[in-house]
Amino acid sequence: MEFKGIDVSKWQENIDWKKVKNAGIDFAIIREGYGKKSPTQIDKKFKENIESAKSVGINCGVYHYSYADSIDDAVNEAQFCLENIQGYTLEYPVIFDVEVRQEVA
Repeated sequence: MEFKGIDVSKWQENIDWKKVKNAGIDFAIIREGYGKKSPTQIDKKFKENIESAKSVGINCGVYHYSYADSIDDAVNEAQFCLENIQGYTLEYPVIFDVEVRQEVA
């Protein structure tokens, strides 16, 4: 069985989730936030995206864009992510997105 998915963040701006569902998309991985704990680090479209996707029957997972450069930073970012997704049921995993290789001491 094949499943089609997308990843989204504030950069996709306003998404017509009904159109996405009708296009055959089964799941979405939605950016929850990035970096360390701060209200400005939560993706501006996270709540809207996850609630709208779920409202049309799209299964969801989330990702956190990490800037961690130490174990302590990674732990703090993970805790921040978990706080932000509390109360949401996820069908797909929580993903830590590390696109720049960094040495963790």
